[in-house]
Amino acid sequence: MLVKLKGIHKVKRKLAGGETRVHYYAWRGGPKMEAAPNTEEFAAEWARHKAESAPVAVTTLDTLIDEFVKSPAFASMAEKTQSAHLFSFKEIRKEWTKLPLKLTQQRGMKAMIRKWHQTFSANPRKADQMLFSLSRVFSFGIDEEIIEKNPCTGIGRMYTGSRKESVWTPELIAKFRAKAKPHILLAFEVAIHTGQRQGDILAMAWKQYDGTHLTFEQGKGKKRVRVMVHSSLKPMLDALPTDRLRILNNSRGRPWSEDGFRTSWGKECDRLGIEGLTFHDLRGTFITNRRREGSTAEQIAAITGHSIAEVGRILEKHYLAADQQTGDAVILRMERTSQKQKP
Repeated sequence: MLVKLKGIHKVKRKLAGGETRVHYYAWRGGPKMEAAPNTEEFAAEWARHKAESAPVAVTTLDTLIDEFVKSPAFASMAEKTQSAHLFSFKEIRKEWTKLPLKLTQQRGMKAMIRKWHQTFSANPRKADQMLFSLSRVFSFGIDEEIIEKNPCTGIGRMYTGSRKESVWTPELIAKFRAKAKPHILLAFEVAIHTGQRQGDILAMAWKQYDGTHLTFEQGKGKKRVRVMVHSSLKPMLDALPTDRLRILNNSRGRPWSEDGFRTSWGKECDRLGIEGLTFHDLRGTFITNRRREGSTAEQIAAITGHSIAEVGRILEKHYLAADQQTGDAVILRMERTSQKQKP
């Protein structure tokens, strides 16, 4: 006689023919048992279900990374962000193979991470990506109540560069418009008129354009924004063939890949002698120019998909901190006010 298993849920069902049939479940709301009750097979099946339902014991940094990668939080990230994290995790696993998770919570772990971070000092951006990925894993652990603290907190980033001088000037915009190849120019025009990211622009399908607005579900952050098409951009879009899936295509009429566009963009900038500016700077230029025109951070955020606070930080940190036009505007407004006040 087998030992009675605890938690087995028994359900009686009356069939249409009047017969009563009994079904067994591993627990209330659990999986249905297929083996016959009171057999060794039944006990083995129950044990398997219990083992499969038990929470994973997260005991090492490795297993914490694994749990993060399987989590909805990771799944919700943009593909590019996921790829960056996965690359970082390979390096992290090399450094701390099977590191007990409890040791990451002890004094001295922050110093170890800081020293490891500095080993990538030849490539500051890579170093900061590694640190960010590791910190994100620890933050996940805190959210899931697996650990209590993030040892990456307080470790400064290495990369200090900014884009303060990297706004596309009217002269450079005119130069690009006059000389760029049509299939590259179209992506440029969409970016400078909508303020969207490269990946979202390249992925635009015709169903996103209704003749007056472009609708984007942004890959990063998954925000949905609807942008009115500027009167200068509309004729360019309306002239394109609509029998293709994507609005933007390469010189062969095929959809752009991220790498293919990046390569073609770089070659075009080299050919035109444009240095120190990126495609992403078109997004910053859009934000900067709209702010110069008097649009509020809230209005800009409604189009770019940033939070209002993010728009402010972008302007302050990257673009307007050294913006001469914005500074000059203060004095010009003061002069106009003085002229009005004169008797």
